[in-house]
Parts: sequence; C-alpha cells; structure tokens
Amino acid sequence: MKNYKNRSLGDMISTVASMLLFLIFAGCLLMIISIAAGTYNRISNNFDKTFGTSATLRYISNKVKNSESAEIVEKGTAVYLRSGELINIIYFENGALYEKNISADEEPSTGDGDKLFDLGSMNISDNGGLLKITVTLNNEENSTYVRRR
Repeated sequence: MKNYKNRSLGDMISTVASMLLFLIFAGCLLMIISIAAGTYNRISNNFDKTFGTSATLRYISNKVKNSESAEIVEKGTAVYLRSGELINIIYFENGALYEKNISADEEPSTGDGDKLFDLGSMNISDNGGLLKITVTLNNEENSTYVRRR
C-alpha cells in the first residue's frame, strides 16, 4: 500500500492542476450551454412571431377565397364563411384564433371552436370589394387584403 504521509510537492501540484483543468472544462461547458440556450430562445421567439402572424393571415385569407360568401360579425372579430351546406366560423376570443364548422341550417354563433393560433388581436373590416384582415402578435401588427367573391 501507498503511504500518503510522504506526499511530495509534485503530487500536490499535479492534483491541483487536475482539479483546475476539470473546473475550466466545466466552466467552458456551462458557458457554451448558456450561449446555445440564449440563441435558441431568440430563434424560437422570432419563429413564433413570423409563423404566428403570417400563418394566421394566410389561413384566414385562403378560407375567405374558398368560400362562397363572407359575413363580418362581432365588430370585426369574427367572420362567417358560407360554402354550400356548411358555415365555417373563424373568430378571435381569449387571445387566440378559433374555428368551427356548422351546418347551414343552424344558427351561427361563436364559441365552442377549435383553437388554431395564439394572437394578440384580430380585426376584419370591409373595404369595398376587399376584406382587410389585421392580426397582432407580440405588439407587431400585420395586415393583408383579400378579394371577396
């Protein structure tokens, strides 16, 4: 067995150097992880902003284009889209965009829909033959115009 009572200065320096090397490695690893987490957070936030507004605008405008008629209700926070025997209701409520489908012989109303996107606000207005769809997400407002049929 080794006798550790007679440790030399070289053994002490070797032990301290090994520990310092491990601490430097651990510190570098923590710095790399924190930088990567910050980068991921920025990318994720920008993706949510871009995807949230553009996808919402494209979704609503495609639904309007494919419908036979569009009726703006609820002071511009909802639209009833009629297509044959079906009414598609798209509305903004509680910070999100919702959609539901009902039969044309039912009375249309908002509520009980499926959540599609998180939003700050939505407004649909009539500008002659065009519908102006405006959505807000993270205090950034985007709009598009859709031609009515």
